[in-house]
Amino acid sequence: MSRSPEREPFVLLVHGAHHGSWCWQEVTERLHMAGLRSHAIDLPLTSFTDDTEAVRDAVRYRAPHGPVLLVAHSYAGLPVSAGGHAAARLAYIAARMPLPGESPAQLTRRWNDPAFHQALRTASDGTVTLLPRAREALYSATPAQHAERAAVLWRPMRSRVPDTPLDDPAWLTVPSAYVVCTGDRAVRPDAQRACAARATARLELDCDHSPFYSAPDLLAQFLVAQAGFCQGGDRPCAPPDGEPVGTDPAQ
Repeated sequence: MSRSPEREPFVLLVHGAHHGSWCWQEVTERLHMAGLRSHAIDLPLTSFTDDTEAVRDAVRYRAPHGPVLLVAHSYAGLPVSAGGHAAARLAYIAARMPLPGESPAQLTRRWNDPAFHQALRTASDGTVTLLPRAREALYSATPAQHAERAAVLWRPMRSRVPDTPLDDPAWLTVPSAYVVCTGDRAVRPDAQRACAARATARLELDCDHSPFYSAPDLLAQFLVAQAGFCQGGDRPCAPPDGEPVGTDPAQ
């Protein structure tokens, strides 16, 4: 008996700071061509609590209709870790992957490239915006047309990286994968590798902080492989060049 389409894996994509669902378009198009259902949500970016609830609500809505691969980019690793417990699998992309008892805010200076902090402006009401110089840090290897469009669409942000540790981050109980962006100029690659060591599977991409623009083919193929695990299968998790990056369970 064939599996009902409603029980096929569903890829739910969560953007990072100052971005929106629009940044995932290149990836969702490729997932669709691969036969996968997907949806990119918009975080409210009004508070960490609001962002966490948006993730939790999105997963709860999708989970009854098929196993959810929940994908987090950058800042989204925090609300995904806080609200993604009902997902079948997690994928972190240059994303925060907090340890229990660890204050994410206290680690921010070691997480970001120091130069990136100079690309942020904080208003008197606490709203943070990106300065034009952020474009080079975020999209150093991104095609110009995507970088230009993104810079126009950047969103102001009132959400804050929390001081309070997450006692039960979702990745402790939900299988996970991690993508390290080795050419990242916003988040230190070494900090990403420390997170990747906690994941079930991992991949390193020679790309900037925004692989949804700079490496959409490779990223989409990795997510397709991860979605296969959501069905309880034993397909190996490998990048397109065939070099293994871990199987489920991790080797």
